[in-house]
Amino acid sequence: MKSVLSILGAILLCTLGLFTDSVAESNQITVFSNVRLFDGEQLIESASVVVRGTRIDLVAGGGEALEIPDGAELIIGDGLTLMPGLIDAHTHSFSRGNLERALDFGVTTSIDMWTPVEFMQEMQAERGQGLAFDRADMHSVGIGATAPESHGTQFGPVPTLTRPEDADAFVAARINEGSEYIKIIYDNFKMFDRPIPTLGYSTMEAVVESAHRRDRLAVVHSRDVDAYADVVRAGANGIVHITVDEVPGRELIDGLRRQGMFVIPTLSLSTPSGAGIAEDRVLGPRLSEKESANLRGYAPLHRQGGDKIAMESVRVLNEAGVTILAGSDSPNRGTATGVSIHQELGMLVQAGLTPIQALVSATSAPADAFGLSDRGSIKTGFRADLLLVEGDPSSTIIDTRRISGVWKAGQRHVLDQ
Repeated sequence: MKSVLSILGAILLCTLGLFTDSVAESNQITVFSNVRLFDGEQLIESASVVVRGTRIDLVAGGGEALEIPDGAELIIGDGLTLMPGLIDAHTHSFSRGNLERALDFGVTTSIDMWTPVEFMQEMQAERGQGLAFDRADMHSVGIGATAPESHGTQFGPVPTLTRPEDADAFVAARINEGSEYIKIIYDNFKMFDRPIPTLGYSTMEAVVESAHRRDRLAVVHSRDVDAYADVVRAGANGIVHITVDEVPGRELIDGLRRQGMFVIPTLSLSTPSGAGIAEDRVLGPRLSEKESANLRGYAPLHRQGGDKIAMESVRVLNEAGVTILAGSDSPNRGTATGVSIHQELGMLVQAGLTPIQALVSATSAPADAFGLSDRGSIKTGFRADLLLVEGDPSSTIIDTRRISGVWKAGQRHVLDQ
């Protein structure tokens, strides 16, 4: 039997092109022995995982004997489940503190859906220099495409759109600023009985087409079935909220599935579930007074009954095979940064996803959807963004809350007390 060091060396020589200099020079090794493993797609009852530097070097069956090299940190996996670090597919980060807080709860990557351009650029620069070990990575749309006085303008003065012929210049400007995806606001809030302006269909469609010409995903904020139908017709990649006016019908569902579109339901935003997290026996004691108050401060952005429509909509979409991604929309009212991804996972299971499907929705599925090819799964060569929890979340989803350890790019994060 080869030693772990020999195996690691062979793998490293064969895959050197995948590693940065900092990875190749690092001697830090962590060994997870005989741990229950959710690899981003399926559960393996017993496995061992070896991390060297920032990358996963080896994933082996639990029955395979491994020599532990001198100086390695050994973690015995009895009663524990190792899984990829969580990816929250809908956040509004706004500050470094929010990204640091996200990591406390096992979120290693945040897909930001609107944040100040200067902050986005600062976080991107740090990520490029490898300086982001103490916080979640942020991949961001920057600012989105919206109409004058529409949703998004409440965050401060932003460029707006009124004509389809201006869409290409708008998209080019966002990409020049650093936007990694293009977000579009297509929602007149009619289900809230307080309509606001929104983009016209032709302008929304022109933004989608421009994003695709420039090799960017186009994701659309919409929350009613008529808007959903328009977004499908325009050929967007995904929709970042769930319907709260009606449950989608068969024709609309078939269109979503046929085009391979994903949906990020943000059930934490559309259901009064935050209070349960604030009172959770595991998560509750870790929350600040401000976080607890925000979780309890849910305010519905829809007519009465919209929360039940949202849950049923997720159920029918999932049963039809539409890709569901977990996103919390934190830190809006009713949510809290980091902690609400666990809120979202619980709601997705209540809406009909299996625990395994819910775990996929916060790991490999968002990584695939947003082109993050180095994370979301526990595989040789992938980045060692890891979450270790007590219990088995593949059968009991709330076990994701029982966090034992978090690793960001191979470095163990010191959890808050």
